[in-house]
Amino acid sequence: MNWEPIPSPNHEITAVKKMIRDSEVHLTWFWAKEIDFVYIYKASANNTRSSSELGFDDLLLYTREEYKVNQGFKGRLETIGRYSYRIFPCQKRDGKPIIFRQENENNLIYISGLKAKIYFSIIYKTKLLQKKKKVKMSIMTELPLAKEQLVYVRKKGSVPISITDGTVYPFIRDFPPGKMPLPEIEIDKNDYIRIFFSNGKAAAQDFELIPE
Repeated sequence: MNWEPIPSPNHEITAVKKMIRDSEVHLTWFWAKEIDFVYIYKASANNTRSSSELGFDDLLLYTREEYKVNQGFKGRLETIGRYSYRIFPCQKRDGKPIIFRQENENNLIYISGLKAKIYFSIIYKTKLLQKKKKVKMSIMTELPLAKEQLVYVRKKGSVPISITDGTVYPFIRDFPPGKMPLPEIEIDKNDYIRIFFSNGKAAAQDFELIPE
């Protein structure tokens, strides 16, 4: 690939904006007059590579004419987790595309994609006249999940409503995709349990926690 340093700020792609409707992402940006086409690089926000590591298979060619017809660029919202789009300005020279190595924030935008679902089940088993009850929990996740991302909270008298509403307990094993039953535990008869994200809003960007 023919990469070159960007000649000047006047050649930059700037003012990248997004609009998300249903399952479609609509991007718009400002084209410098010297730029007739761009290459678009889409990647996971946690696995973005520098331009020196990219090949043509990583990039999508997009012309100014396509941009006008579509009133921007349209993509599908089909990736789980947060990802990015970076738009590289290009020129044609001697019949070959020259891609400018613009790696500032002006041509970069982040998208929050679809959320992976985590279903949890909590079943209590009680016996008459006993002070203890058994609890059977299970977790079903669409993606691998580290044990540190979930905790269960135990509270006396009612179901916990937040991670701070009771005593917090960690899980001891990671969760593979699919349904994973957990070993039974025993708690006081008047205690109740609820499962929460350990890091709250950060995990909620990528996952949705749903009681069964």
